[in-house]
Amino acid sequence: MLTDDPGTPGDKNWEINVGWTAQQLPGSYEFGAPQLDLNYGLGDRVELTYFATYLDEHDDGGPSKWGMSDSEFALKWRFIDGGDHGLQISVYPEVDFLTPGSHSGRRGLADGNTAYVLPFEFQRDYELISVDADFGHNFATAGGADGWFGGICLDREVKKGWEIDAEVHMNGDEDLGRTEWIGNVATRIDLSKKTTLMLLVGRDLGNRIGPKSSLMSYMGIQLRL
Repeated sequence: MLTDDPGTPGDKNWEINVGWTAQQLPGSYEFGAPQLDLNYGLGDRVELTYFATYLDEHDDGGPSKWGMSDSEFALKWRFIDGGDHGLQISVYPEVDFLTPGSHSGRRGLADGNTAYVLPFEFQRDYELISVDADFGHNFATAGGADGWFGGICLDREVKKGWEIDAEVHMNGDEDLGRTEWIGNVATRIDLSKKTTLMLLVGRDLGNRIGPKSSLMSYMGIQLRL
């Protein structure tokens, strides 16, 4: 989901997400494979993250473009931990930058400018559902690219090892005069104690920032080591 949560893998544990994404925009398709999300636990409340995707973009009537997305390094710290059913809050500062050796900035597949992101995540479990929420600010080095984001996600465990999720997420410019609203539904199915299948489908509910996406999808496997 786009809405992140305060969870971390645990001390010296890995959480590795390998996925495939597809997005349909007016006149173009964009695929990401593999999408790599590496998370490593430092103690019980801290997580190191690296994230990047190999992209392939198809424009109607034009040649394909491919290359690496921007890379992301992040550090999550869950500074309030109320236990399994209490309030949990984390901060997750990150830096996004052009992947070394990549030409994706010239191809329009990556921003090419360093950006800094400061999000906060919240989670509270209730009897029937778990509620995740986040919000934060983008600090870009390119002029006029600063902005806000935030979302809320509802999670429900249908039965042990099977979870369904629904979220609404927003991206906006600095004064929130232009916004993008995204709706997603997803499911997580445990295949074993250490592997989980993850599926998502969604779309733009409204978009005043750029082209409106009519389809967003994700399929991936999470490995816990």
